[in-house]
Amino acid sequence: MSVNPNLLIHGKLWAHRLSFRHNLLHPLPAPIASSYCRKNQANMAPAEQDRFKNALQTIISTGQFGSIVAIHADMSHMMHSSMGPIGTQRFLPWHRVYLFELEQALQSHDPQVTIPYWDWIVDKSIPQWLQNFTPSVVVNGNPINVIRQPGVLAPILPTQTQLDSTMNQSNFTSFTLPPSGLEGLHNTVHMWVGGTMANIMTAPADLIFWMHHANVDRLWDLWQKKNPNQNPSLSGSDATMDPWPHTEIDTRKTTNFGYTYV
Repeated sequence: MSVNPNLLIHGKLWAHRLSFRHNLLHPLPAPIASSYCRKNQANMAPAEQDRFKNALQTIISTGQFGSIVAIHADMSHMMHSSMGPIGTQRFLPWHRVYLFELEQALQSHDPQVTIPYWDWIVDKSIPQWLQNFTPSVVVNGNPINVIRQPGVLAPILPTQTQLDSTMNQSNFTSFTLPPSGLEGLHNTVHMWVGGTMANIMTAPADLIFWMHHANVDRLWDLWQKKNPNQNPSLSGSDATMDPWPHTEIDTRKTTNFGYTYV
């Protein structure tokens, strides 16, 4: 598979953000006590693994998953640092909502399913139970055949030393900003997995994208608890995580969306 360098996760993607909002399909989550946990994929029983894959296969077959994947290909959402300073501030809150939207879709078919996280600091390979799970996903009428090329574009996954340095940052921008911030470590994982994951337009078609981002979200949650007054610098329309109505303030606690990490 040839990868267009202009579409790589760490490439320069400058886009004009649309001024309107669309597809406001879900109400704001009420602040509630946590009702479920996202767990480490390494601790999932085979039955849990199967439920997760079966729920995903269901929403692939209905076209729902392809519609969710397509959202990430819309550069108007300004959700990466490669899109400018606003993208740096939106990266973590926007993807928190994105994960929640997929989880809601999965739970509409199986309420017991949650998105597990892949702790790539500890588990230095594609989880074995996912190595042969590379479905074809139709996005905007075009099939995406998931492929992976571990280690081809980036030789190693982030290290504990790199993560410790990131987690020790004391303000949100430094914590997030590539290359040493959390988004930078996130970029390295995308490139290490390679293939579908290395292309910003197609990355969410690979199930590993969601487990990777759940880990990023988990790390942000840990950092938020240690730095409770450090939040993204967003105002006006930039503070709305379009195409959904959720705001940056909603994303300051995972319990606003009903989940925690274990």
